[in-house]
Amino acid sequence: MILEEKYSKMLMPSILSVSILTIMAPTAVSPAIAAINEAFPDVSATVVKLVLTLPTLVMMPMGLVSGRLASKIDKKKLLLTGMSFFLVFGVAGGFVDSFPLLLATRLLFGVGLGIMTPLSTSLIYDFTTDVKQRSKLLGIQGASNQTGGLIFMSLSGFLANISWRYSFMVYAFVIVSIILTLMYLPSMPPKAARATDGGKKQKLSKKVVILGLFAMMIFACYFIINTDLAIFMNTLGLGDAQECGNALSMMRIPAIFAGFVLATVMGKLKDFTMLTAMSIMTLGYLMISWADSYAMIMAGCLVVGLGGGFALPPISLFMPRIVTPRQRTFGIAVVMSIAQLGQFVSPLYINLFVSGTTPDDLRQRFVVSAITSMAIGVLVYVFARTLPKDALKDEN
Repeated sequence: MILEEKYSKMLMPSILSVSILTIMAPTAVSPAIAAINEAFPDVSATVVKLVLTLPTLVMMPMGLVSGRLASKIDKKKLLLTGMSFFLVFGVAGGFVDSFPLLLATRLLFGVGLGIMTPLSTSLIYDFTTDVKQRSKLLGIQGASNQTGGLIFMSLSGFLANISWRYSFMVYAFVIVSIILTLMYLPSMPPKAARATDGGKKQKLSKKVVILGLFAMMIFACYFIINTDLAIFMNTLGLGDAQECGNALSMMRIPAIFAGFVLATVMGKLKDFTMLTAMSIMTLGYLMISWADSYAMIMAGCLVVGLGGGFALPPISLFMPRIVTPRQRTFGIAVVMSIAQLGQFVSPLYINLFVSGTTPDDLRQRFVVSAITSMAIGVLVYVFARTLPKDALKDEN
């Protein structure tokens, strides 16, 4: 299918509204993490971070399940089911009185998010066949992801300053996406979905899994700022929850810019795009690790945001060089499912090197992220050099 006149002009905004939700969702309440830690003093800081990372643990299996269900269930109904879980259990986190129950709501919230995330990208492939248009839309999707972070991190930080419970109210925004989906997304029954689903019966290239692991570590590096910044700023006396929320939201501004110019940048840098992006992220994390003022924190966040904006969207653009069109939909589901684990892996990975909570330890956590970002950038560049330059085609 291609985006023709028969589809409403609101179709793509409806799909992109889902993208606004997916990336920001697990960490939308990160400005409140220090307050949540104080609300449950018997729970360690590492365990409290499960509030942010537990949903991503569920997203991997649910993403694969969502990919398979899309060949049996109307994609529109499947998406609405995921958004219903997102709404009910996302908002419910602000009403619980025990930490185990809070984790239970986050687990079920992750189920809804796992259903939604692969669909947010595969729907772009479903409605666009032109390569340039698709690349442009994927860049806009990345900008939409960051726009969600800009809006919801700032709002969450404001609400968290009133009460950590209120920060969970940001998930109610999904109501807008539900309305847009009901009104403008056409039904996509199984027969229509099955046409792009043939690759599931074929053996995927191992490079799909390798790409997924790279994506996971990119996410792990990018999201360490969401899991650690609030505690870092609180411990070092560099800002409160609202200031943390402002910093996390402002870092989305350069990321939004990166999304809109991504196609142009990739046209010039080609396989050097990811290496350049991760080098920028490395610089940003080093700036945060050296920070002794809120201004320095903000500057570091802006640099990290720019690097992340260039690093995250291109992941799916490697897919045409790895799998055939018939395999692409399921390949995207595999890569995105593995990638989302990065948010869960993020604090656990850093804890392998630094697990203390002293000011020096907290600074070293960002140094580890900087070193890892640079290493991943180099490895992705080497990986890209092993791929064919042109997109693969289906065999006759």
